[in-house]
Amino acid sequence: MKFSRIFFSALTGLLTSLILALTFFHYSNFPSLIDRLFLVLVPALAFGILYHQTFPAISSWMRSIRPLFTIPYYLISFFITLNLTYGAIGFLREVLRTPFGMFLFAVIAMTVGTTLGYFLVQHAAASFRTGFLSKPLNIILALSLPIFWVALIINASQYPSMFAIEYILVPPAWMSLFLLTALASSILSLFLITNYSTLIPHYSLFTIHQLPGIYASTFFFLIELIISRSLNHPALETNTVLFEADAGPWMTILASPESAPINRAVHPLSLILIRPLVRFVSGLMGEHYALGGMIVVSLVAAACVFMTWLFVKRVTNSSTYAFIFAIFLGSTATHLLFGSLAENYIFGAAALIFFFLLIQSNETRFSFLVPAGLLLFGITITNIAQGGIALFFNKFGFKRLFQYSILVFSLGILLTLATNIIYPKHITYFFVPEDIAFEFNFVSPDNAGVLSDPIRLSDSQSFTRKLNVVSRSVLLYGIVAPDVIESVSEKPPFPTIDLKTFDVRTGELASYKGFANLPLVLWLVLFISAFGMFVKNIQTSKHTPLMLSLLGALGFNFIMHLFYGTELFLYTSYWVYAFVLFIALALSDFSESAWLQWGLALIVFALMFNNFNFIFNIFQALAPFYAVVP
Repeated sequence: MKFSRIFFSALTGLLTSLILALTFFHYSNFPSLIDRLFLVLVPALAFGILYHQTFPAISSWMRSIRPLFTIPYYLISFFITLNLTYGAIGFLREVLRTPFGMFLFAVIAMTVGTTLGYFLVQHAAASFRTGFLSKPLNIILALSLPIFWVALIINASQYPSMFAIEYILVPPAWMSLFLLTALASSILSLFLITNYSTLIPHYSLFTIHQLPGIYASTFFFLIELIISRSLNHPALETNTVLFEADAGPWMTILASPESAPINRAVHPLSLILIRPLVRFVSGLMGEHYALGGMIVVSLVAAACVFMTWLFVKRVTNSSTYAFIFAIFLGSTATHLLFGSLAENYIFGAAALIFFFLLIQSNETRFSFLVPAGLLLFGITITNIAQGGIALFFNKFGFKRLFQYSILVFSLGILLTLATNIIYPKHITYFFVPEDIAFEFNFVSPDNAGVLSDPIRLSDSQSFTRKLNVVSRSVLLYGIVAPDVIESVSEKPPFPTIDLKTFDVRTGELASYKGFANLPLVLWLVLFISAFGMFVKNIQTSKHTPLMLSLLGALGFNFIMHLFYGTELFLYTSYWVYAFVLFIALALSDFSESAWLQWGLALIVFALMFNNFNFIFNIFQALAPFYAVVP
């Protein structure tokens, strides 16, 4: 036993010293074999002596703490944290830069993650017996998210110009140190679990009840992060257009140290509402500021999923029902795409869902509603109409609604002035006719077929065609992704690819082919059924004001886009949430019915499969264009 202890101590010391020599002490720079031996063997001796003296104490400590924790729970927590930390180091390798940076990040992430994860695994194990995971449907739903995530990684890695697998791998030169750090972190986390578990804040009742929502939002953060890392590429500034989005310029506007002009009066406060958050995270990324933009956009997309969970959970108190609708929102075509692109649309969606959470909680205080209204107004001014509609149907009163509107509008003017002081010549004024007139280019008949496609009531063909375009865009495309139109233009730089759902120049509309028709039919049946229940219960349901608010928001967007815009898929983030919340409310009387839960789950799975293919097709179309831009 004594010899084995000496041998193990010496071997461990040698391995530790060799890893450190290769990683930190420039082993290869020493030309002499003698120097190399001394560089490795002298510290190895010191480590060996240290290990020889401490191993008995560690062994005794391990025997004493074994009754204080459950080994399988700990191992599950450790290996989950190990894998997530491994991927995070790969994602942030350019930011961490040095082995020491990696070590510091890994030891904190591994120690904290394993410690907190241990208690989460304990709760999950208990949940299998009597809680959320005791229902087979919930287990299937929960497993669908990591499967979707892994499938997405495999899919994205097929296109190295978009997503190199190295983005989520620890660099080989750091691997030995990473494993050594993981071992040290495991000991630290064991020490915390067994000695300071009473000091570790136990999850509050609120947190325990929201764990399924936290789980769903966490996985959608990881899903969006993979898509974001693939799509947000320098090519977006040159030869690529995604549904008329300005993702390349917006990444610079929101995340870069120097920013860039927006010069669109319809986003008056984005520079002081969104940019500070993005810059805070991007600042931590140093010169690789785009990574910060990707992280924040993905986090906001995940927050939308969590707020949807909260909204539905409040209505029914059914965790399964709320879990399904949280996944439903995250799996929609618009959420997968615009929850990953560095644009302002996902921020607008988050502001809208948050506003409806306030309405749902019967919030009437201006101190809450005015800042929430400024979020709506400041990100995109037309969204304030959705807030006004929600307040109107929830009996806010004409007088208070007028006061509220005046206050939001007045503060919006003053904050726009402040924005222009902070960022001179970066934003135009929504209250100056010449500046806001630019937006009329998108409704003017003079630009029909290029920038605009307004409905013409005097032209029956125009009327029918526009109704068809808007109906598909509002009702279908944002939920169930169609077969995308790929248009290669000859504008400089050549070639430029433009992905779209409607080509205003040719009048071509995106269609549904093959399997896509199944989720399309299921979605229409679901919406029609929900609308039928709404009509049936309109006089008796306690949710009628909220449902009228959501239908009003949908109606407002439908009418506005009869006149404004061409590629309407671009704006779907501003109404897809309303469909999801409306259906959850309309069918809430059956929220605990197993037949409805399984039926909704099947629709969600069909949606996930179809919209996974949507993202796959986008990757496939963009990869050749991304490959030519360094």
